[in-house]
Amino acid sequence: MSGEPVNERRLGRPAEGWLAIVLVLVIVLVLALAVDDPAWVSGNPTRTDGLVLCALMGMAVGLVGPKVGWGRWSTHIIGALFAGLLIPILAGWAFAPGSSPGEAFRLTAEGTAEAYLDIAWRGRQFTMQEVHYVLVLGALVWGTAQFAAYAVFGHRRPLNGVVIVGLVLVGNMALTSDQLAYLITFAAASLLLLIQMHAFDERATWIRRRIGDPGAISTLYLRGGTVFIVAAVLASLILTQRASSAPLAGAWEGIDDQLIEVGQTIGRVFPVGGDLRPGGGVTFGASARILGRWTEDPGIAFEAAVPAEAESFYWRAATYDTFFLGGWEQTGVAGVPVEPGLPLLAGTPEDPRPELTQEIRVSVRPDGYHDALLVTPGTPTFLDRGANVLLGGDDGWFAGVEVPGARNGYTVTAGTLLLGDTDAISGNRLRAASVEYPPDIVSRYTDVPEGAMGPYAGDLLSTILKAAKPKNPYDLAVAIEAYLKDGANFTYSTDVRDLGCTLGAVECFARYKRGYCLHYASTMAILLRAANPDNPIPTRLVQGFLPGTRAGTVETVRNLGAHAWVEAYFPGYGWIPFDPTGGGVGRPSVIQAGPVIASSSPTPSRTAGPDGPDPTRRVFANVPQDDPGGLTPGSRSDDRGLLVVLTLILGVLVIGAAFAAWVRGPRGELSPDTAWRTMARSASRFGFAPRPTQTVYEYAATLGELVPVAREDLGIVATAKVETTYAGQRLDGERLDAVRTATRRLRVTLLRLLVRRRGRRRPR
Repeated sequence: MSGEPVNERRLGRPAEGWLAIVLVLVIVLVLALAVDDPAWVSGNPTRTDGLVLCALMGMAVGLVGPKVGWGRWSTHIIGALFAGLLIPILAGWAFAPGSSPGEAFRLTAEGTAEAYLDIAWRGRQFTMQEVHYVLVLGALVWGTAQFAAYAVFGHRRPLNGVVIVGLVLVGNMALTSDQLAYLITFAAASLLLLIQMHAFDERATWIRRRIGDPGAISTLYLRGGTVFIVAAVLASLILTQRASSAPLAGAWEGIDDQLIEVGQTIGRVFPVGGDLRPGGGVTFGASARILGRWTEDPGIAFEAAVPAEAESFYWRAATYDTFFLGGWEQTGVAGVPVEPGLPLLAGTPEDPRPELTQEIRVSVRPDGYHDALLVTPGTPTFLDRGANVLLGGDDGWFAGVEVPGARNGYTVTAGTLLLGDTDAISGNRLRAASVEYPPDIVSRYTDVPEGAMGPYAGDLLSTILKAAKPKNPYDLAVAIEAYLKDGANFTYSTDVRDLGCTLGAVECFARYKRGYCLHYASTMAILLRAANPDNPIPTRLVQGFLPGTRAGTVETVRNLGAHAWVEAYFPGYGWIPFDPTGGGVGRPSVIQAGPVIASSSPTPSRTAGPDGPDPTRRVFANVPQDDPGGLTPGSRSDDRGLLVVLTLILGVLVIGAAFAAWVRGPRGELSPDTAWRTMARSASRFGFAPRPTQTVYEYAATLGELVPVAREDLGIVATAKVETTYAGQRLDGERLDAVRTATRRLRVTLLRLLVRRRGRRRPR
């Protein structure tokens, strides 16, 4: 410190003391370990092991910068350059251990570029790339550690560093579980750091004013502060174990569904798959990612009033058409607004047919289920409130129904398939169904992406085909369902993070034979599509809930019942559900064989088939006639513009933060000479630099004429400059504080010189 006498300094000892360095080191290491602990990247704990090194290097830059005389911007720019070089290498090593630095950097660059193209240009809801997640987490930890260290050793404002680290730590803790130890360690180290730095400031003041023993104040502060911290931590631990109240319970009750939707959309570009905190409810959204772990939250999702005579049924929420190795997406989906009481699917091929379905009416009251998507016992037909029906493809295939304010409850009428009625839908009728599918269904529901059917999935399909020798799509579907469901072939497990497979969900499931409902359903859907490349069977993934528990006419469905299954398309009968999930979880539909059907049912045509739309009527009956397209953009559509908006918002925040940091300066010790140079440099940026022949007072007076509001502050700085430089006076603490305050205000008021920049005249 500039004001500290030489005999008070120790060779090699930092002015703030070694304890301050140790405490900052503890804080940033706690941050790195806390972010590394949940294994955010696909649940693989080794992916984020480099975060500790990122924290150490970020702190080193924030510490060394002010010690060697770098300014604020110089330190952060140099740190950013090092981070931009080293973090990509660490990220690459996380996926390719032992590779050269150049190869690791290239791996990170290619993976990050592919992730950006997947999300921003290819319109995918998520990406299979993972290396960019490590890059983002590394930058977050490095930047936070660097900022915290510079706040302590450069700005001498430890509270700023503690706050920024605490925000990241608490945010991470809010999403995960079992992080109390990190929070306690951080709190203790932060309090000690604040006390140590306050003692340092007081000691500097005592030295400057030549009062008392400077060493006594440090000892007094540290002893008293340590006792307080120990007592506070112990009391907090006791309260944590004994408290029965939940003061923040319900803090998020009633939060707007649009905010949840935005959170889901933003979440697709952030790493997922870590040790998430239970209790967050279930949401589905426009994509169904197959992660390392399925939901284990035992809370209630919703309760429903159902007819007393109704049989148990699955609760459908959303369907997905496109498989992308690591999950499913709704593609080409648009929303159709429908007024309360009007038919939801009129004019679409999914409008339930009375001869194949039974109508049922239920009232749903959501609890832990936070999604705006309607849950329904079958295909929804009527709703007691306005909704946005999500349809995909040229004909309008069902993807879901968004209900604004769904958390307030709703009543829905739906058509459930008559699977137990042999006069409607039977096994033999499905066996005899046509295999000539409408072109729109073929283009939308039969794609098998490259890499989905690897050698393990291919062997699995061959095994099933050889054993069952199916002659029609229905027998094949039944054979695949039975084989996957058999516990001798596959093991149901909600946590497969230990596998660490990167081959794609279907290939990994076929190889390791472990997984949960999304693995089972995805595998069955893709095997059906791939069984006959010349005429693939249309399939789609469905997400929703398993049947709940009944108590009279009230059915309670828990988050643990969140489930995924398959629907296969049979011309003349529509989408038939299959559930291949084993482990006693899946509940396959019981379809009676019924009488033998001698020949196939008539092939549905694109113009007059029982499943197809009637060309004589409008495609979407609930859309005004003057809207020929019948489609309005829905919130589930591929909205790439959101990324642009988020980028702009992020840019504004970064610029705003930089401007605020610039305005709030200066930091640390400030001499009148430094204050004068800061003021002159600010004016020079706008073309008003001092002339060589001008005195200090002349230059200050000239600037005061240009910016009258700054005259008083200019006079304070100019007077202090003259008194210390030319009169050799030593200013006391109050005068230095006045100079600091005036300099801080001048950094804002001198911005008015910008409007006088056109003339670019120099002060005379």
